[in-house]
Amino acid sequence: MTDQDLEAHARATAALIGLPIAPHQMPGVIAGLKVAAGAAALIERVALTEADEPAPVFRPGVAAP
Repeated sequence: MTDQDLEAHARATAALIGLPIAPHQMPGVIAGLKVAAGAAALIERVALTEADEPAPVFRPGVAAP
């Protein structure tokens, strides 16, 4: 995605939840989206098998079974 695509996505998503993004904040928002996209790309490259299980749900203050 281009910076313009990321900005359009950020503005549209922010509008849905009523979150204002000031012009001086947008470069940081775009940078954060790039980091998140990079992390997602790394995770997507890991092949999962039927033996893989989801992580347990974290519940603060509750001991794991």
